[in-house]
Amino acid sequence: MSNAWNEGYFTDEGYTYSYSREINPVFLRYCLLLRGFASLETTEGYHCELGFGQGVSINIHAAANPGSWVGTDFHPGQAAHANALATAWGSDAQLYDDSFEQLLARHDLPQFDSISLHGIWTWVSRDNQKLIVEFARRHLKPGGLLYISYNCFPGWSPLAPLRHLFSLHDRFGTNRSESPDQRIDAALQFSEALLAANPNYAASAPNLNAKLQSIKGQDRQYVAHEYFNRDWNCMYFTDVVEALAPAKLDFATTAVPLDTVDPLNLSAEGMDFLEGIDHPIVREQARDYFVNQNFRRDVYVRGANRLSASEQRQGMFNTRFVLLQAADSVSDTVKGPAGEASLQAEVYGPVLEALAASGYMPKTLRQLSGAVPSMSYDDLVQAITVLVGMNVAAPCQSEAAEKLVQARCSTLNLQLCKRSLLSNKIQVLASPVTGGGVPVSRFQQLFLISIKQGKKHPAEWAQLAWSIISDQGEGLLKDGNALTTAEENIAELTEQAEAFAGKSLVILKALGIL
Repeated sequence: MSNAWNEGYFTDEGYTYSYSREINPVFLRYCLLLRGFASLETTEGYHCELGFGQGVSINIHAAANPGSWVGTDFHPGQAAHANALATAWGSDAQLYDDSFEQLLARHDLPQFDSISLHGIWTWVSRDNQKLIVEFARRHLKPGGLLYISYNCFPGWSPLAPLRHLFSLHDRFGTNRSESPDQRIDAALQFSEALLAANPNYAASAPNLNAKLQSIKGQDRQYVAHEYFNRDWNCMYFTDVVEALAPAKLDFATTAVPLDTVDPLNLSAEGMDFLEGIDHPIVREQARDYFVNQNFRRDVYVRGANRLSASEQRQGMFNTRFVLLQAADSVSDTVKGPAGEASLQAEVYGPVLEALAASGYMPKTLRQLSGAVPSMSYDDLVQAITVLVGMNVAAPCQSEAAEKLVQARCSTLNLQLCKRSLLSNKIQVLASPVTGGGVPVSRFQQLFLISIKQGKKHPAEWAQLAWSIISDQGEGLLKDGNALTTAEENIAELTEQAEAFAGKSLVILKALGIL
């Protein structure tokens, strides 16, 4: 049912319980440092997330970063979920269900070190976009950063008409009493039938049917919010630059570390062409044509200050890094718009070995440089950048900041693990080391509960996990097939528990989670 308060936003289906690392201030400061920009880092700052969804990211970042958090999501059900989780671990985060207009009217908000909005900008009205800009103008500190993600052209050009069909059918072609899933399926079936009738549009946009089939297989919560809102304002990069200018915001970089590795993104001809463009905004927009960009993750700064080469080098040397998975399980290839590239064993082998040394504990780039003295500074930075870009390594906050948030991360993680007793909705825990979330599956959270209870053997962890899920009438899948007997399920859980003990526990300890 449509409500006046939802302003055309699809609120009949709640958003997913996903986590976004790009909102993590530690990660964003690293992205700025990588491109040579200064950023604010305090132990008493304020941060804001606009449109926090179910509140997973904002709760994790509120626990894992010093300072305080404010956020809003105008969907009351999602705000209620976010607040319930915040209350459970004793957070002081201020989480509202205000619209952007209501939030802007508040007189009790501080000046923020960072403001983030992930997956919001494209899906709200132009009036709401103006309110977001005005909020940043009033409440972002000089030197503060703004993270924004959005759908963009030219990559969306072939699919925009298809997305319009979905939304149009949902508004006018379905029975509003049907469930959200039924309405979504009806819109997808209508669009599939239209394409099957061979309109000229389909001939001008190759692979449309393959894309539609991919959408049909996606999580319905995600599909609802991605494709079925009334407002959908896809823009070019330069449109967003102009929209944010009244808030005195300068584009600094993307929150995609792999963007700094040109061979992964551009052909030799593309690199040569872009090298000839002096204006940074024109060059960035032209780059979107070469990679056919359809979604951007951008970092803006209110008063961007460039670091000198020596200041940037010093900042990188002082930054700690940590692996998020076992060194021997890291893929030996990485993908980018220009194709797939192999990670050279002679380069990445020693770096991974150095990161894994001493029980995977975090190490500064200076320490890594000492461990692989034959590697040049530029090669080492690129190797670390690629590993962070692949999300198998992460930059860390200072040890002082880590100590400040250790206790509250432990409290939040205990609450998240307790939730795993009943559901698999949230499969991430908070790391005081990285200031962000780390993927930890439901079963792994159940194993952690067993460890907290003093059980030392993987077989015992598996037994506890099985006792919980079997009581709920659930079971495991293996190779796509349901395991039907208790023995089969326990054997699979034991195998997973042994792998968890052999590879994951040491990493979770290094991340401050265990």
